[in-house]
Amino acid sequence: MAVKEVRLRVPASCRPKGARDHQKSEITESVEEYVEGIWRLEREMQTVGTGEIAQYMNVAPASVTTMLKRLSDLGLVQHSPYQGVKCTERGETLAVNLLRKHRLIERLLTDFLDLPWDGVHDLACKLEHYISMDVADRIEEAMGHPTTCPHGNPVNALEEDNSIRLLDMRATTEIVIAKISDERDEFLTYLYDIGLTPGARASIVERTPFGDVLTLRVEGQAREVAVGKEVSTAVWVWPAGDMEREAVVSSDTVEAGLR
Repeated sequence: MAVKEVRLRVPASCRPKGARDHQKSEITESVEEYVEGIWRLEREMQTVGTGEIAQYMNVAPASVTTMLKRLSDLGLVQHSPYQGVKCTERGETLAVNLLRKHRLIERLLTDFLDLPWDGVHDLACKLEHYISMDVADRIEEAMGHPTTCPHGNPVNALEEDNSIRLLDMRATTEIVIAKISDERDEFLTYLYDIGLTPGARASIVERTPFGDVLTLRVEGQAREVAVGKEVSTAVWVWPAGDMEREAVVSSDTVEAGLR
């Protein structure tokens, strides 16, 4: 049968990829996620090892070892015995740009599309790999240059907000919720239910001598709530009274898709 002329053409970005195309694409989604994870872990602990990366990524240590060699070959990380893994300057740039895109996408999804704040993280994790920095700039401009994501994390990941983990606060302290570093959907839903959202005010009523259980009185909630270490580690706060910080976080969370 004679082949008829086809005038339609599939755009290059939509064509099926062959083996050669995959080999050419060095910076894959998996590579980006690993680099971002390593960069974030560097800010949590003094030395980042294979075991910590495996826990964070929820993969086998052998998979981490294989990926680290690839990341090193790409010039994204340095891996030295007894000194752990560190992002290179190129790796840090990749991680910071990826986080910026992620947090801007979350803003777009909550503020413009009116999606709930506890349902956008996973979607943003997928979309962040497919938009350019130019598109991110357009989103930032369209959304009025937000300074944080809906969960309070700075759009510019290099920016220090001087917040403190709830875990490290003393009893009887008045606090303002600054950000949430654990963005699992179910975790965010729980925090919403007990009123611990960015900009919310609370007071630490008491702290158990063992187990680090904090009893909180949260503004707008009828009952006090007790939270354990998993919550107090992921919730970051400021001591109440810093009006400038409170004004910033309040203005950025008013339209954050809180249900």
